Amino acid sequence: MSIRRFLFLPLTAFLLIGFGMVPTHAQEPDSAAVRAAFDSLVAANIHTATLEDDRLTGPGADWLVARGAEVDHFLMGERHGTAEIPKVAASLYERLAKHGYGPVALEIGPFAGEATTEALREGGYPALEGLVTRYEGPVLPFLSWKEESKMAARMVEAGAPIWGIDYEFIYSLPMHLDALAEQAETDREREAVQNTRTKMSEEWGGEKGPAVAAAPPSALKELRAAFEPRGDEKALDRIDALLESNAIYAPYVRNTGSFFESRTRRETLMKEQLIEHIRQWETEHGEAPNVFHKNAHTAKHSTEGIYIPLGGFMAEWARARGEETFHVMADCHGGQIPKTGQGGGGACTTWLGGEDGPFAKHLREDEITIIDLRALRPRYFDWDFLPDKLHEAIVSIDAYIAIPDVQRSEPLNPIPRGE
Repeated sequence: MSIRRFLFLPLTAFLLIGFGMVPTHAQEPDSAAVRAAFDSLVAANIHTATLEDDRLTGPGADWLVARGAEVDHFLMGERHGTAEIPKVAASLYERLAKHGYGPVALEIGPFAGEATTEALREGGYPALEGLVTRYEGPVLPFLSWKEESKMAARMVEAGAPIWGIDYEFIYSLPMHLDALAEQAETDREREAVQNTRTKMSEEWGGEKGPAVAAAPPSALKELRAAFEPRGDEKALDRIDALLESNAIYAPYVRNTGSFFESRTRRETLMKEQLIEHIRQWETEHGEAPNVFHKNAHTAKHSTEGIYIPLGGFMAEWARARGEETFHVMADCHGGQIPKTGQGGGGACTTWLGGEDGPFAKHLREDEITIIDLRALRPRYFDWDFLPDKLHEAIVSIDAYIAIPDVQRSEPLNPIPRGE
């Protein structure tokens, strides 16, 4: 057992060790019998599904829907940039909507979420594609991929509002300046928007550049000062969102601040904005929402150990309210993925263990494999032979979804980094 895991043993485990009461099956964690028991448990808790005509079908699909119907929040983590995962998410949401699910929380900013919902309600998928392709760069993260936009369209058609709970994207400044230009009512406001647009073009990389991050905070504060006298809360909230995003991106683009602060600040922002959405929903509807989450931050524990991730916060926050959550991870098993913040792209290696990992023999080549990880927890301390990531996943997620031979999502507009 690693020193790190030993340090985090619960008190009861220390007591058992002290009294010589550790179960005998835990004394040889890498024995053939322990590995066989692991394989037997995994095999007994596998469900399969297929993706046909963009619909998830089969016993595994039914099992996931049943789990979602039992809880209040269905949290779906993912590998970014595949064509299949958004189709799985859309199909699951359409079925869960019949069980009372309403909002969909995505890894985009609140103003991006509003723009997405508005476009889809006004004109469906063509309107959202028109919004995305209006700009040279990907102003809406992930939704700049065709399959992701189609997923959002299916969700809104099934009744969902799209909630953005993340920061405003690094390439999104042109969209925000257009919105501010429409809101501007005074000469000072209009001049400030135009000055910011000029600086974006001449100093911050243009419409395809990372202007949200490249802008000095002082420039965004000047923009805010122009809108302050009139007290337009919507405009001020938008600029405040840009300032917060600017601060989070600072170490990545301007070499200021720290990566630790950036990561923890982003996680805090997501938690605060999600709770704000929930409370507003409760005020307007008189009841708590059932929320479908699609976000790469939905695990219950951080593998880096430097913060409590969004998924862990939601699990505990929901429990304090008498609610339940179910966390899944949708992964690729072979195929191709694009370069994203999750990796360098190219051939997909499964997130949990790779081709030679302990799960490899259990993953189907012609079907989607769904593994109920909850069944592995009672013998958590027996599985010391597992790679760290897989060992941690047993308590971080409830079910693992492996999709064979994934394909890259189709970009709707050019991505500045050339992927």
